[in-house]
Amino acid sequence: MNQVIKVIIFSAVFFVFELVSTASDSENSNSNSLFKIGRSKDANEIFYEVRTTPDGNLNLDEPIKIYWIKYAENSAVEPLTKVQQLFAYGLKFLEVTPEKADFQFVSYAKRTLSLSKNDVGKYVVSTEVDGKNVELERVFLQIDGGTFWFPKISRVEIYAKKAEAGEPVVEIIIP
Repeated sequence: MNQVIKVIIFSAVFFVFELVSTASDSENSNSNSLFKIGRSKDANEIFYEVRTTPDGNLNLDEPIKIYWIKYAENSAVEPLTKVQQLFAYGLKFLEVTPEKADFQFVSYAKRTLSLSKNDVGKYVVSTEVDGKNVELERVFLQIDGGTFWFPKISRVEIYAKKAEAGEPVVEIIIP
């Protein structure tokens, strides 16, 4: 019974998140888009986009471009600040080749993610959820107070799809 309730709650959360994010997905999505991070704090989102060379290989110096779309401020597009890059939303690359980049978030080293082409030749970010390979679509951070340097993150929601079947997957992390 408890497992059934979890599935229903996850499905409901996924459905609501889909409804809320549909407009911003269609307005800002492009072929280089990998995933985004939304936060409960405001409507602003952080986008992660693949950078490639003219021949389609990963840019070895900067395989992923990160930027804000500040919906709360006339949809201004801005880079991350240095503090955000180093302590919050930036990435630490573990290995980068022309075909693949393994990385972690600077703020969460417990999970490694991989950027590579999927079966249809599109660059995606993959990781494991419950022992299954999934393609990351978005992350949502529930921020409940705290300070600038130490926000209180009560929940992290990872929205992905199973790599082989395309089925939606939601993982909830309680830090």
